[in-house]
Amino acid sequence: MLRAHLLTTGTEITSGEVVNTNAAWLSRQIEDLGVRVFSHLSVRDQSEEIWSALEKLSDSELLVLTGGLGPTSDDVTREVVARWAGLELEFDQQVWSSLVELYRDRQLPLREAHRHQCYFPVGSERLVNPVGTAYGFALKRGSQQVFVLPGPPRELEGMWSQEVLPRIRPLLKSESRQWVRWTCLGAPESEIAELVEPVLNGRGFEVGYRAQVPYVKVKIFADPNEDAQLLADIDQVLGRFVVARGNHDLATEFLLRWPSPVLEIEDHLTGIRLSQRMFETRRAMGPDGPEIKACINHSVGLTQGLILSGQGDKFTVEIRLLDKTVRESMSLPYKLSLSSERGQRSAVEWSIWLAVKALSS
Repeated sequence: MLRAHLLTTGTEITSGEVVNTNAAWLSRQIEDLGVRVFSHLSVRDQSEEIWSALEKLSDSELLVLTGGLGPTSDDVTREVVARWAGLELEFDQQVWSSLVELYRDRQLPLREAHRHQCYFPVGSERLVNPVGTAYGFALKRGSQQVFVLPGPPRELEGMWSQEVLPRIRPLLKSESRQWVRWTCLGAPESEIAELVEPVLNGRGFEVGYRAQVPYVKVKIFADPNEDAQLLADIDQVLGRFVVARGNHDLATEFLLRWPSPVLEIEDHLTGIRLSQRMFETRRAMGPDGPEIKACINHSVGLTQGLILSGQGDKFTVEIRLLDKTVRESMSLPYKLSLSSERGQRSAVEWSIWLAVKALSS
């Protein structure tokens, strides 16, 4: 099993000024490849602290480091990584020429400090930045493959698929185990765990539970072929609570099933939460999916769309299609109030599930 560590440099992260979204995003990408992420570590922009962190994280096959590749005096990552790898830094004239051209095209002043971004450990591979100006680099230290990437999320994410993935795939071992996932709705985390644990029966499988209102996510690291009976048993005990498997998202499924090129939404209960959820999902889907129009807190006489409303302790979702209208009403479990943020978020997710079931039938 290939192991990975993530190291983030940045005093703005350790001080709490900036949330480290890079670690979460990278972990998802890496684990989806079947590589296990063993740790996240964040340190200040201090040479000795970066060095110490590199020493601690040298026991994995893969190390991804982000941050500290800019032109300012606190961008010390390249120097420390080179020293740690036992390599000298060399100036890359080709990278400098590309910066000169880029800044000229953008009509921006190129300063002498930007030359700092053109030094790389001798023998390292340059990783092109399709969004920003800071190149990354890759090198080997013993049996460990190291990728050093810039800190801004847009730049890091842009470089990942273009520059990093093609270099990681040849490293992947033949690993049959993977995370098998279930998304459950309608039971608390403790009840879900009580159903799963007797099936596992202390056999050493790695399992994780995560409550994400109103869902409970379950994941088990297993071989889908070798452990097929175990996974089937878990599927059976979770039974009626399972609304999705794998990385499946209910809102995505709903939008893919929606029969019209336009989805209109009236949300008389939460104001914008249902529309927000659909807009965010639609944006992530790319070219697929309907156009979304939100009509907040007023009726426009939808012919095809979703209407979410509430009265007392019950909410109602109405799915209007050209040939039929389906209404589903329910009260939230656990006595959640529809006037609370938690209750409204739950009502939105429940309404999506009810709408998916209506479209499925």
